[in-house]
Amino acid sequence: MSEESVKDINLLEMPMEGIAAYWLSLKKIMGTKVVPKVLQDEAEKTEEPYIRYLLDTCFTSIPESEVRRLGWIRRESTLNDLRLKMALMREALLSIAAAGNPRKALLRMGAYLPEPSLSEEQITKMALDMVRLAEKSKDNYVVTVDASLPAEQLVLKLMFYVLWARREGKAGLEPMAENGRCRFFNQGLGMVMDGFERSVILSCLEIAEAERLGAATLKMNLALDMALALRAKMSYDDMFKVARAYML
Repeated sequence: MSEESVKDINLLEMPMEGIAAYWLSLKKIMGTKVVPKVLQDEAEKTEEPYIRYLLDTCFTSIPESEVRRLGWIRRESTLNDLRLKMALMREALLSIAAAGNPRKALLRMGAYLPEPSLSEEQITKMALDMVRLAEKSKDNYVVTVDASLPAEQLVLKLMFYVLWARREGKAGLEPMAENGRCRFFNQGLGMVMDGFERSVILSCLEIAEAERLGAATLKMNLALDMALALRAKMSYDDMFKVARAYML
């Protein structure tokens, strides 16, 4: 695969078909053998954490049963991290919807982080600096919200949105509404800008979170099964059959 396509892989956002196609493309490249150099190059180029972990782990001397167990552990860690990121986004979105006190939003988000490296004052100052930059740049200023961000960086960017909405109103978020790379955040921001009640937004976000976690679980299960099938030197046609089990 090209370096650009590998870097573009986002397991949480791509469809099941895309994940299957990724592993099947590796099978096409390597044929009947497992080529360590190809897999090493893939692991070095990909920025998708779970797929990179599988590339680093599956094609070693570790027994298959242990690789599967480790894959499950990594899956649960990834889901917990995703659950945390969506909780932070939800707190920020609900605060914006309610036109709440920005400090309360920060305190609620901070409660999810047991050992933050930045203080409340530091995050507030940095977020306010971003607001000042946005005031100068207006539509050209981009603050990207992405579930792959470290938790504290995500809190900082979310605080920018909270402070910007407090200053400019919900309508002021419209020029920035397309900057998020996370559908969960974009959907919530859209509901906020449309003026839906807080209870409606919360209900929809809770449903979206459950669906997103369920989909992420299936996608990681598929990735693990496809990686193990590649390790076992399964034929292309049989690997395709493995993938079909996950798709209706």
